[in-house]
Amino acid sequence: MIFPRLPKNIQRPTSNGQRSTSELPNSSFRRHRLRSGMTMIELVAALALFIIIFGVLLTIMNTATNLWSSSRSQSREQGSGQRILALIDNDLRQIATDSGSVSNDTGISSPTLIIKTPPPVRSEDDLFIVLQFARHASANTLDNDISEMPRLSLDAVYYTFYKNTLFRHVIPLSASFDGTTPLGELLDDQRSRIESKAAHDQLIAAARNPTPSTSPDWTCTLLAERIELDLLASLPEPYARPSSQQRIPASQTEGGLRLPPEYDQLETDTVPDRLDVSLCLYSAEDWSTLDRLMDDTSKASELKKRHLGQLFSKRITFPTRGGLRLP
Repeated sequence: MIFPRLPKNIQRPTSNGQRSTSELPNSSFRRHRLRSGMTMIELVAALALFIIIFGVLLTIMNTATNLWSSSRSQSREQGSGQRILALIDNDLRQIATDSGSVSNDTGISSPTLIIKTPPPVRSEDDLFIVLQFARHASANTLDNDISEMPRLSLDAVYYTFYKNTLFRHVIPLSASFDGTTPLGELLDDQRSRIESKAAHDQLIAAARNPTPSTSPDWTCTLLAERIELDLLASLPEPYARPSSQQRIPASQTEGGLRLPPEYDQLETDTVPDRLDVSLCLYSAEDWSTLDRLMDDTSKASELKKRHLGQLFSKRITFPTRGGLRLP
Protein backbone atom coordinates (compact mmCIF):
# COMPACT_ATOMS: atom_id res chain seq x y z
CA MET A 1 0.00 0.00 0.00
CA ILE A 2 1.27 3.44 -0.88
CA PHE A 3 0.50 6.28 1.48
CA PRO A 4 0.35 9.78 0.14
CA ARG A 5 3.02 12.23 1.33
CA LEU A 6 1.62 14.73 3.78
CA PRO A 7 2.27 18.39 3.22
CA LYS A 8 4.59 20.24 5.50
CA ASN A 9 1.90 22.63 6.75
CA ILE A 10 -1.74 21.69 7.31
CA GLN A 11 -4.37 24.39 7.14
CA ARG A 12 -7.56 23.96 9.10
CA PRO A 13 -10.53 26.31 9.49
CA THR A 14 -11.07 28.29 12.67
CA SER A 15 -14.20 29.60 14.36
CA ASN A 16 -14.02 32.96 12.59
CA GLY A 17 -13.77 31.38 9.19
CA GLN A 18 -10.00 31.92 8.78
CA ARG A 19 -7.53 29.15 8.25
CA SER A 20 -4.65 28.53 10.65
CA THR A 21 -1.44 26.83 9.77
CA SER A 22 -0.01 24.23 12.17
CA GLU A 23 3.38 22.62 11.72
CA LEU A 24 3.94 18.95 11.91
CA PRO A 25 5.90 17.58 14.91
CA ASN A 26 8.74 16.59 12.60
CA SER A 27 9.53 20.19 11.64
CA SER A 28 9.52 21.33 15.31
CA PHE A 29 11.98 18.55 16.22
CA ARG A 30 14.32 19.65 13.46
CA ARG A 31 14.27 23.26 14.66
CA HIS A 32 15.00 22.10 18.25
CA ARG A 33 17.98 20.06 17.06
CA LEU A 34 19.47 23.11 15.41
CA ARG A 35 19.24 25.08 18.70
CA SER A 36 20.64 22.31 21.06
CA GLY A 37 24.44 23.21 20.76
CA MET A 38 26.50 24.84 23.65
CA THR A 39 26.99 28.54 23.68
CA MET A 40 30.42 30.15 24.12
CA ILE A 41 29.69 31.11 27.73
CA GLU A 42 28.69 27.54 28.58
CA LEU A 43 31.86 26.23 26.93
CA VAL A 44 34.11 28.64 28.85
CA ALA A 45 32.39 27.78 32.13
CA ALA A 46 32.82 24.04 31.53
CA LEU A 47 36.46 24.52 30.63
CA ALA A 48 37.09 26.61 33.77
CA LEU A 49 35.42 23.95 35.93
CA PHE A 50 37.56 21.23 34.34
CA ILE A 51 40.74 23.23 35.02
CA ILE A 52 39.77 23.71 38.68
CA ILE A 53 39.05 20.00 39.18
CA PHE A 54 42.27 19.03 37.40
CA GLY A 55 44.29 21.47 39.55
CA VAL A 56 42.81 20.04 42.76
CA LEU A 57 43.57 16.48 41.68
CA LEU A 58 47.11 17.47 40.68
CA THR A 59 47.70 19.10 44.08
CA ILE A 60 46.44 16.03 45.91
CA MET A 61 48.63 13.78 43.80
CA ASN A 62 51.69 15.98 44.35
CA THR A 63 51.10 16.02 48.12
CA ALA A 64 50.71 12.26 48.22
CA THR A 65 53.91 11.82 46.21
CA ASN A 66 55.86 14.10 48.55
CA LEU A 67 54.54 12.25 51.60
CA TRP A 68 55.51 8.92 50.07
CA SER A 69 59.01 10.17 49.20
CA SER A 70 59.46 11.62 52.69
CA SER A 71 58.27 8.39 54.30
CA ARG A 72 60.62 6.36 52.13
CA SER A 73 63.56 8.64 52.97
CA GLN A 74 62.80 8.46 56.69
CA SER A 75 62.58 4.68 56.52
CA ARG A 76 65.96 4.53 54.77
CA GLU A 77 67.56 6.86 57.32
CA GLN A 78 65.98 4.90 60.16
CA GLY A 79 67.61 1.70 58.98
CA SER A 80 70.94 3.42 58.33
CA GLY A 81 71.07 4.99 61.80
CA GLN A 82 70.28 1.71 63.54
CA ARG A 83 72.93 -0.12 61.52
CA ILE A 84 75.62 2.43 62.38
CA LEU A 85 74.87 2.24 66.10
CA ALA A 86 74.86 -1.56 66.01
CA LEU A 87 78.19 -1.58 64.15
CA ILE A 88 79.86 0.76 66.65
CA ASP A 89 78.45 -1.27 69.53
CA ASN A 90 79.73 -4.54 68.05
CA ASP A 91 83.21 -3.09 67.46
CA LEU A 92 83.53 -1.67 70.96
CA ARG A 93 82.30 -4.88 72.57
CA GLN A 94 85.45 -6.54 71.22
CA ILE A 95 87.85 -3.75 72.08
CA ALA A 96 91.36 -4.65 73.24
CA THR A 97 93.59 -2.48 75.44
CA ASP A 98 97.26 -2.65 76.31
CA SER A 99 99.51 -1.31 79.03
CA GLY A 100 102.76 -2.56 77.53
CA SER A 101 106.16 -0.99 77.95
CA VAL A 102 107.10 2.21 76.16
CA SER A 103 109.45 1.87 73.21
CA ASN A 104 110.00 5.51 72.29
CA ASP A 105 112.48 7.99 73.74
CA THR A 106 109.91 10.30 75.33
CA GLY A 107 108.71 7.66 77.77
CA ILE A 108 105.08 8.36 76.85
CA SER A 109 103.24 5.75 74.82
CA SER A 110 100.40 6.55 72.46
CA PRO A 111 96.86 6.08 73.79
CA THR A 112 95.08 2.83 73.09
CA LEU A 113 91.65 4.45 72.77
CA ILE A 114 90.87 7.85 71.22
CA ILE A 115 87.40 9.41 71.21
CA LYS A 116 86.88 12.79 69.59
CA THR A 117 83.64 14.61 68.83
CA PRO A 118 83.93 16.90 65.76
CA PRO A 119 83.75 20.54 66.88
CA PRO A 120 80.61 22.47 65.96
CA VAL A 121 82.62 25.12 64.11
CA ARG A 122 84.84 23.45 61.52
CA SER A 123 85.84 23.55 57.90
CA GLU A 124 84.18 21.14 55.50
CA ASP A 125 87.56 19.76 54.43
CA ASP A 126 88.70 18.97 57.98
CA LEU A 127 89.22 15.28 58.65
CA PHE A 128 88.69 13.91 62.17
CA ILE A 129 89.38 10.47 63.57
CA VAL A 130 86.41 10.25 65.92
CA LEU A 131 87.20 6.72 67.14
CA GLN A 132 90.50 4.84 67.22
CA PHE A 133 90.96 1.50 68.95
CA ALA A 134 91.92 -2.14 68.40
CA ARG A 135 89.51 -5.05 68.35
CA HIS A 136 89.82 -8.78 68.00
CA ALA A 137 90.56 -9.78 64.42
CA SER A 138 87.75 -10.62 62.06
CA ALA A 139 87.95 -13.14 59.24
CA ASN A 140 86.25 -10.62 56.90
CA THR A 141 89.02 -8.02 57.24
CA LEU A 142 90.80 -7.31 53.97
CA ASP A 143 94.49 -8.15 54.32
CA ASN A 144 96.72 -6.55 51.68
CA ASP A 145 99.63 -5.97 54.01
CA ILE A 146 102.85 -6.80 52.18
CA SER A 147 105.01 -6.59 55.28
CA GLU A 148 106.91 -9.69 56.31
CA MET A 149 105.98 -9.35 59.98
CA PRO A 150 103.42 -11.84 61.29
CA ARG A 151 99.84 -10.73 61.60
CA LEU A 152 98.45 -10.26 65.08
CA SER A 153 95.04 -11.43 66.19
CA LEU A 154 93.96 -7.78 66.33
CA ASP A 155 92.53 -5.29 63.85
CA ALA A 156 92.92 -1.52 64.01
CA VAL A 157 89.52 0.19 63.74
CA TYR A 158 89.10 3.86 62.83
CA TYR A 159 85.90 5.86 62.45
CA THR A 160 86.58 9.05 60.50
CA PHE A 161 84.48 12.15 59.87
CA TYR A 162 85.05 14.07 56.64
CA LYS A 163 82.73 16.41 54.69
CA ASN A 164 79.88 15.59 57.08
CA THR A 165 80.28 11.93 56.15
CA LEU A 166 81.09 9.03 58.49
CA PHE A 167 83.53 6.31 57.42
CA ARG A 168 84.76 3.07 58.98
CA HIS A 169 88.23 1.63 58.35
CA VAL A 170 89.62 -1.72 59.48
CA ILE A 171 93.29 -2.64 59.03
CA PRO A 172 94.94 -5.85 60.27
CA LEU A 173 97.84 -5.25 62.65
CA SER A 174 101.25 -6.83 62.23
CA ALA A 175 104.21 -6.77 64.58
CA SER A 176 107.45 -8.52 65.28
CA PHE A 177 107.60 -10.80 68.29
CA ASP A 178 111.27 -9.99 68.87
CA GLY A 179 110.44 -6.89 70.90
CA THR A 180 107.47 -5.42 72.71
CA THR A 181 105.63 -2.67 70.85
CA PRO A 182 102.74 -0.97 72.66
CA LEU A 183 99.37 -1.28 71.02
CA GLY A 184 98.98 2.49 70.88
CA GLU A 185 102.08 2.80 68.70
CA LEU A 186 100.82 0.11 66.34
CA LEU A 187 97.60 2.08 65.95
CA ASP A 188 99.48 5.31 65.30
CA ASP A 189 101.57 3.64 62.60
CA GLN A 190 98.42 3.25 60.50
CA ARG A 191 97.10 6.79 61.02
CA SER A 192 99.01 8.20 58.05
CA ARG A 193 97.05 5.88 55.76
CA ILE A 194 93.71 6.69 57.35
CA GLU A 195 94.25 10.46 57.33
CA SER A 196 94.49 10.53 53.53
CA LYS A 197 91.77 12.83 52.19
CA ALA A 198 92.21 11.39 48.70
CA ALA A 199 91.10 7.96 49.92
CA HIS A 200 87.98 9.49 51.47
CA ASP A 201 87.21 11.41 48.27
CA GLN A 202 87.40 8.13 46.36
CA LEU A 203 84.85 6.57 48.70
CA ILE A 204 82.48 9.52 48.32
CA ALA A 205 82.83 9.43 44.53
CA ALA A 206 82.22 5.67 44.49
CA ALA A 207 79.06 6.09 46.58
CA ARG A 208 77.64 8.70 44.19
CA ASN A 209 78.73 6.96 41.00
CA PRO A 210 78.17 3.18 40.83
CA THR A 211 80.74 2.69 38.09
CA PRO A 212 83.86 0.75 39.14
CA SER A 213 86.51 2.91 40.76
CA THR A 214 89.68 2.47 42.75
CA SER A 215 89.48 2.08 46.52
CA PRO A 216 92.02 1.85 49.33
CA ASP A 217 93.74 -1.47 49.98
CA TRP A 218 92.05 -1.97 53.36
CA THR A 219 88.51 -2.58 54.50
CA CYS A 220 86.73 0.77 54.36
CA THR A 221 83.05 1.67 54.26
CA LEU A 222 81.11 4.88 53.79
CA LEU A 223 78.46 4.62 56.50
CA ALA A 224 76.35 7.76 55.99
CA GLU A 225 76.39 11.19 54.40
CA ARG A 226 74.86 14.39 55.80
CA ILE A 227 75.43 13.34 59.39
CA GLU A 228 76.16 15.07 62.71
CA LEU A 229 77.96 13.08 65.39
CA ASP A 230 78.32 13.48 69.14
CA LEU A 231 80.31 11.22 71.48
CA LEU A 232 80.38 11.41 75.26
CA ALA A 233 82.44 8.98 77.37
CA SER A 234 82.36 8.55 81.13
CA LEU A 235 85.63 7.65 82.86
CA PRO A 236 87.25 8.38 86.25
CA GLU A 237 89.84 11.15 86.06
CA PRO A 238 92.91 9.01 86.94
CA TYR A 239 92.36 6.89 83.81
CA ALA A 240 92.10 9.81 81.38
CA ARG A 241 95.12 11.45 79.76
CA PRO A 242 95.77 15.16 80.38
CA SER A 243 94.93 15.97 76.75
CA SER A 244 91.34 14.86 77.28
CA GLN A 245 88.69 17.56 77.42
CA GLN A 246 85.86 17.35 79.93
CA ARG A 247 82.38 18.43 78.97
CA ILE A 248 80.76 17.66 82.34
CA PRO A 249 83.07 17.67 85.40
CA ALA A 250 82.78 15.13 88.17
CA SER A 251 79.79 15.88 90.39
CA GLN A 252 79.20 15.23 94.08
CA THR A 253 75.98 13.45 94.98
CA GLU A 254 74.03 13.69 98.23
CA GLY A 255 75.40 10.37 99.42
CA GLY A 256 78.97 11.54 99.04
CA LEU A 257 79.64 9.48 95.91
CA ARG A 258 81.69 11.30 93.34
CA LEU A 259 80.46 10.49 89.84
CA PRO A 260 83.07 10.28 87.05
CA PRO A 261 83.28 13.15 84.57
CA GLU A 262 82.16 12.94 80.96
CA TYR A 263 84.51 13.61 78.05
CA ASP A 264 83.70 14.64 74.49
CA GLN A 265 87.41 14.18 73.64
CA LEU A 266 89.16 11.35 75.42
CA GLU A 267 92.56 9.69 75.22
CA THR A 268 93.08 6.72 77.50
CA ASP A 269 94.66 3.30 77.81
CA THR A 270 91.62 1.61 79.28
CA VAL A 271 87.95 1.14 78.48
CA PRO A 272 85.52 3.84 79.68
CA ASP A 273 82.57 3.02 81.90
CA ARG A 274 80.16 3.95 79.14
CA LEU A 275 80.00 5.72 75.80
CA ASP A 276 76.96 7.70 74.63
CA VAL A 277 76.72 7.88 70.84
CA SER A 278 74.33 10.36 69.19
CA LEU A 279 73.73 10.55 65.44
CA CYS A 280 71.57 12.93 63.47
CA LEU A 281 70.94 11.92 59.86
CA TYR A 282 69.55 14.42 57.36
CA SER A 283 67.82 13.93 54.05
CA ALA A 284 68.94 16.01 51.08
CA GLU A 285 65.99 18.38 51.55
CA ASP A 286 66.54 18.78 55.30
CA TRP A 287 70.26 19.33 54.77
CA SER A 288 69.56 22.08 52.22
CA THR A 289 67.16 23.73 54.67
CA LEU A 290 69.67 23.46 57.51
CA ASP A 291 72.38 25.03 55.36
CA ARG A 292 70.06 27.90 54.49
CA LEU A 293 69.17 28.52 58.16
CA MET A 294 72.71 28.12 59.47
CA ASP A 295 73.36 31.86 59.86
CA ASP A 296 69.84 32.66 61.05
CA THR A 297 69.73 32.92 64.85
CA SER A 298 66.08 33.88 65.21
CA LYS A 299 63.82 31.95 67.54
CA ALA A 300 61.70 30.58 64.69
CA SER A 301 64.82 29.43 62.85
CA GLU A 302 66.24 27.67 65.91
CA LEU A 303 62.92 25.91 66.46
CA LYS A 304 62.84 24.75 62.85
CA LYS A 305 66.41 23.43 63.05
CA ARG A 306 65.41 21.13 65.91
CA HIS A 307 62.84 19.40 63.74
CA LEU A 308 65.24 18.68 60.87
CA GLY A 309 66.81 15.26 60.49
CA GLN A 310 66.37 12.10 62.54
CA LEU A 311 68.16 11.63 65.84
CA PHE A 312 69.52 8.26 66.99
CA SER A 313 71.26 7.57 70.27
CA LYS A 314 72.68 4.59 72.10
CA ARG A 315 74.49 4.07 75.39
CA ILE A 316 77.25 1.48 75.20
CA THR A 317 78.39 0.06 78.53
CA PHE A 318 81.27 -2.28 79.24
CA PRO A 319 80.31 -4.32 82.33
CA THR A 320 82.73 -7.16 81.57
CA ARG A 321 85.71 -4.83 81.17
CA GLY A 322 85.59 -2.59 84.21
CA GLY A 323 81.94 -1.64 84.52
CA LEU A 324 81.27 1.27 86.85
CA ARG A 325 84.47 1.93 88.74
CA LEU A 326 84.06 3.18 92.27
CA PRO A 327 86.77 5.41 93.76
